[in-house]
Amino acid sequence: KPQPFVTQARLYPALVCWSSARSVAMEAQPIREYIRFEVVDFNCKALSKTVPARHRTGGVFMYSGAIAMGANSVVLTFPDEVGDAGCPNFKLVPDWTTEQVLPWACKPGISVKRVYCEQLAGSRVGSVKNQAVPRTVCMKMLDELKKFGGKGYELLIGGELEFSVMKPGDDKGWAPYFDGVNILATLQNSKSMDFCYDLERDMEAVGVDILTMNAEYGAGQLEIAFAPKFGVEACDMTATFRTGTKEIAQNRGLMASFMARPFGVAGVGNGGHFNFSLWCPDEAGAGSCWAVDDADDAVSKTTAGMTNVLHIASDADGLSATARHFLAGVLAHASALEAVCAPTVPCYTRHGNWAPVLANWGFEDRTACVRVKADPAGNPSACYMELRLPSASANPYLVAAAVVAAGLDGLERKLELPPARQTKEQGAAPIPTTLEGALQALEQDHYMVDKLGKDFVRWYAAVKRAEEKFINDALATGGRSDEEVSKAWQHMYLEYI
Repeated sequence: KPQPFVTQARLYPALVCWSSARSVAMEAQPIREYIRFEVVDFNCKALSKTVPARHRTGGVFMYSGAIAMGANSVVLTFPDEVGDAGCPNFKLVPDWTTEQVLPWACKPGISVKRVYCEQLAGSRVGSVKNQAVPRTVCMKMLDELKKFGGKGYELLIGGELEFSVMKPGDDKGWAPYFDGVNILATLQNSKSMDFCYDLERDMEAVGVDILTMNAEYGAGQLEIAFAPKFGVEACDMTATFRTGTKEIAQNRGLMASFMARPFGVAGVGNGGHFNFSLWCPDEAGAGSCWAVDDADDAVSKTTAGMTNVLHIASDADGLSATARHFLAGVLAHASALEAVCAPTVPCYTRHGNWAPVLANWGFEDRTACVRVKADPAGNPSACYMELRLPSASANPYLVAAAVVAAGLDGLERKLELPPARQTKEQGAAPIPTTLEGALQALEQDHYMVDKLGKDFVRWYAAVKRAEEKFINDALATGGRSDEEVSKAWQHMYLEYI
């Protein structure tokens, strides 16, 4: 039975004295400070160099083709400009507003920070940024959104991610941390709550405000929802959550994976629904007369002084013309969006398992491509859209960029929104059912290629095709049983997604 400290001190005075002396000695030592200069690649895998803080302004360089590696770096692609230049290192461009202490990476006497970076596309003074870097692509599209019509539009993004927690299993493999599919059951939740408590504590310290934690409908599967933020800060938050969750699990001898299907080849997988709404400063919008009873809720705090331009009380459904045009754009380009929303081979086994198969929408409809929440008499801040295409494997920067690009097309052309819950026979376009099909849809969507950037599409498609080729080559030398397919997927995606 654990003893109070006073009792332990009385029983073990020598041990307590030694421990106290050690603590004093450690406190007397100067804290060693380090900074991770971090780039997020196509798979939302964090790539970094750790630098002693005294060298923070000295310039940090990284291999210019680093983001063109696969989820597992056994896959290497060489974009033409990288190979032609002899595979040089190019300078990272840190965004010092993102500098944060990472509690899970710190140790006694050691402080570890992280700063998100972009990267230059050349070595000479005046070189432009690499336009294929996901964070750069995202910031470009968010800037276009803000400038559209001079209205200062901003995208509010909420996080809702499913992932799997695993423990060491047999034959050096991994097994679910808990068994069963008892979603929301308190006893099921409690099997992983110690991990969740550590996660919530450390995430709060880096500005990731977790709202809810629960077991999902899968062995070892958890769902975490967190409060929304605007723009690239929301994408930084999701990237921080993903890497931090994996590192916290790793510190415990566990593994956390956002792979779409970490076990088997059928059934429910890990989703990453993208919740968003569109806002502008009050002076640029219609304003809101809604009386908020509780201004302490997460959305109200974040959106103070802003107007939700998706909502309008005079519409029978509570949806503004802006909302309808923006959503129409998203649906018009849904096939191209699937390439970044479902970026791995296993993602396509989720279709029909609470993942959409048609480019349609519906109010509170979990089977639709976009689930819409709106109430003409309700709080405008509660009006938002849930894009249900993304798996948990999707890169948040790329999903945000693609949604904005598609939505802007709807706004610019004033596209008409199709009727709710449209079927295939009524005209709803099918969602691509394979990764190759989605990549072709992206490449053939000239508007999306122009908006996201030809360099990005070329680099991204090459990596995705190389990952799939590696998997197919591995299966060609063996068999294609469900077990062998699952192992090939795990080898490519499990650890680093």
